[in-house]
Amino acid sequence: MALLRNYGFTTTLDSGEFEFSFEIPDNCNFSTTYDATKNLYTVSIQLNSGQSQPSSTFVTESCNFNDSNGVLNLRFQQTLNGVTSTRPKVIVDSN
Repeated sequence: MALLRNYGFTTTLDSGEFEFSFEIPDNCNFSTTYDATKNLYTVSIQLNSGQSQPSSTFVTESCNFNDSNGVLNLRFQQTLNGVTSTRPKVIVDSN
């Protein structure tokens, strides 16, 4: 799916906070949710209203996430033209 390009993170391990940066088309938006029962963050990416195809111009976005007992569990959920792909999935274990 073409809604997510380069992604990565930086962290200060003793703080348990991770800053994820990722690239999405400039005609897309994203939102984040956290499921406390699964200790799972989800970054949902979709086209802006009225758009039918992703732009070839990408912008860098970033979000901060906290680990749970030394583990960060994150997935990217991309939706394009009614099709949803849940990948990549990222697990960072700082223990």
